[in-house]
Amino acid sequence: MNLDTLLLHWQSEISNKNKRGSRIGLISNILKRTRKNNTLRYLFMFRLAQYLYSGNAFARSYAKRMEQKLNLKYGVDISIDAQIGPGFRIGHLPGVVITGSVRIGRNFFIRQNTTIGIKTLGLDNYDLVIGDNVSVGANSCIIADTLSIGDNVTIGAMSFVNKDIPEGATFYNAR
Repeated sequence: MNLDTLLLHWQSEISNKNKRGSRIGLISNILKRTRKNNTLRYLFMFRLAQYLYSGNAFARSYAKRMEQKLNLKYGVDISIDAQIGPGFRIGHLPGVVITGSVRIGRNFFIRQNTTIGIKTLGLDNYDLVIGDNVSVGANSCIIADTLSIGDNVTIGAMSFVNKDIPEGATFYNAR
């Protein structure tokens, strides 16, 4: 992740300004908003940790410590290895778990007590792919070693997903 990508993530996730403007104005707006909102503060620090993780060995070790502290402080377990596109939003922080083996598209919205994880430990590779504009309801669980969720998908609350979901679908578990 480079600095421009970091600023793009911060602009789409934390700032309330549609137009980028100057970098100083953007950073000022972001810092004001993060002081007042716990979720925005977490997203700010999470993206900063991802940016540092892409640097040298010293920065990577500092980023891993940052990740551990953030996860403890905010009650989440989101790996900085996870590839999450810009526009990532979290409804409520507690209980959100996202594995580092996932690739998530733009404008992903996740709610509290939701897990996105792998089924089998120790495999050589995992292929969890979630498309753009996906919304996941509270208390949902997405568990698989290979899984594809298409673009514009809505996953209802308290759903268990272990199979592919096509583009544009609404998924929920019937009682």
